[in-house]
Formats: sequence, C-alpha cells, structure tokens
Amino acid sequence: MKPQYRSNFGPMLSEDLFLKMARSAAKAPSGHNTQPWLFSRTADDTFVIKPDFRRALPVVDADHHELYISLGCAVENAALVAAYYGYATHCEIEGQTEGATIKLRLDNNKAPEDGQLFLQIDRRQSTRCAYDERPVPETALYAWQEAIKGDEVAVKFFLEPTEIARLTDFILAGNQAQFTDKGFVQELIGWIRFSEKEAVQQGDGVWTSSTGVPSLGRPLGSWVMRNFVTAQSEAKRWRKLIEKSAGFALFMTQNHQPKGWIKLGRAFQRFGLMAAEMGISHAHVNMPCEVEPVREKMARELGLKGYTPLLLLRFGYAQPMPYSKRRRLDEVIASAF
Repeated sequence: MKPQYRSNFGPMLSEDLFLKMARSAAKAPSGHNTQPWLFSRTADDTFVIKPDFRRALPVVDADHHELYISLGCAVENAALVAAYYGYATHCEIEGQTEGATIKLRLDNNKAPEDGQLFLQIDRRQSTRCAYDERPVPETALYAWQEAIKGDEVAVKFFLEPTEIARLTDFILAGNQAQFTDKGFVQELIGWIRFSEKEAVQQGDGVWTSSTGVPSLGRPLGSWVMRNFVTAQSEAKRWRKLIEKSAGFALFMTQNHQPKGWIKLGRAFQRFGLMAAEMGISHAHVNMPCEVEPVREKMARELGLKGYTPLLLLRFGYAQPMPYSKRRRLDEVIASAF
C-alpha cells in the first residue's frame, strides 16, 4: 500500500515526497538527452523547476523551445507523482525565455488517483528502432486527442500513405539542412555516448546502444560520424524508419513562448505515458520543426493557421531498446530550500 502524505501538521512537500517528484521529473525526455533542469523546493510546499542553460543546444535549439518542452515533460511527471500521493498541483510560470521558472504548488484538497500514468514513468522511452508496421487502434488515437486538445496546444495525426508521403518531404528537407551544417553535426557528436562506459560516466546524452548502433568508443565513433554519416545516408535510414511507422503525431502551440512550450511538453508527456500504457512505442522526428524555414513552410502548406509546429513523433509497435542513462539525483537538485 502506498504511503499517504496528507496531514494537518508539517509540510505537504516533505523531503521524501520532494525526492520522489525530482526522481520522476528527471526521467522526462529531452533533446539529445541533455537533461537541462534543476529542481528545488520552497518552504511553502512548492516544487520548483529551473532551466539549466549549461545544457542548452545552441545550434539545434537556438531559441530554447525544445529545452522548455523538456521542462514541461518534467512538470507533468512531477505532478503525476504528487497526484499519486494525494495532492493536486497548481502550475505557475514566472519569467521569460532566458530564465522562466516553473513553480508547482501542492494542494491538500484532493483524493489520491489510481496512478496508471504515474506507473508508466519508468517504462516510457524514446524507442529509436524500426517499428513493425501494425496500425494502432482508433481508440488510442481518440484517447490521445482527448488528453491533448485545448489549452493552446493541438496535435495532428498522419496515418494515410499520402499524408505520410507529404510529411516525408519536410522530414527529409530538415535532415538535409541539418547534416550539411557542420555546427549541427559537431553538436550532435558532442552528445552521443559511443560506449556504455562513457554513457555511465556522463549519465546523459544518447547512448549508441539505445539507437541500435554498436559501441565503437569515442575516437572511432566520432570519426565514423564525421566521415560516413551524411545527409544522404541519413535520408536513406529515415525513409526505412518512416515506412515502418504506423503514423506520426505533430504537436503544435498557439503560444510560441515559454508558457506555450511548457504546456506542449506536458501534453507530449501525457501522450508518451499513455502510449507506454498501451504498449505503443514512439520516437522523435524533429528535423522539420528544428529548421525554421522548413517549419514555416510546413505550417503554411499543411494549413496550420495560428499554430507553430514544434514537435514531430513517429509511433508504432516495437520491442523496448536499451535506455539512455540518467544523471545522479544529487546533480539535478539545486538546493533543499
């Protein structure tokens, strides 16, 4: 039986509950698995999430929108933990792009939830292998749509071959732009962990085993990346992954600012946790959203009036892959109070 933290005495956000919330928040997805967050608590029962710009991606995410989407994912995980232990939460966002802080205030007036999504936090992953082409049931699409709609965020699904073919053009255009950009390639290499030893020591980045690539070690792995991974080879690889996908989900927001990005992150995390509960895999295909001219063209040609597309996912069925590593909890906690 799970413990209950409701009490008329002492703080609702005890040290134990704070650590549980931080541990789950730190399992949120982030670009290149940079884990760009710091957690703390205040004396008034508030769980605080701040961006760690030391872990920003200045090339692929110059305006930090992906960073804040990641913080939104962390917020959703933390809120689910609080709900599991019987507390409602109220989210407040203070500040602008270069320093927006998220405050999750606990409220004692709520009954414990059944915790189905909470139980998926440890299971959810970005599964980067090819899927098996089985279609997902319409009930899954409906459930996702209902969980995500409203509050400045929307999702558009691409399921039919003609729809996916149209989307493929944007994916490959983004891929071409990125892999002909030396700065992008250099930044990507810096966050790849080419062996299990390196992945464990760093506790972050994309471990090659989680992508199905054998461990080569950094000297050889980075040399291979620079000399053999090209826009053409990546386009060939992505065509195969696209063909094997059951569909795609394009997340967009009406508010292209930190508050909108954080809300989008929360919606995306709900999508991912619901997918894990249903046994459906997902992974990022963010290239057309990361290259601004491609993103603008995609929004225009897909008729996304009033919305900015910021996150593209593929989904389908696959066996789990090895998980990328996470940093120690003490590395992401800023202070106790």
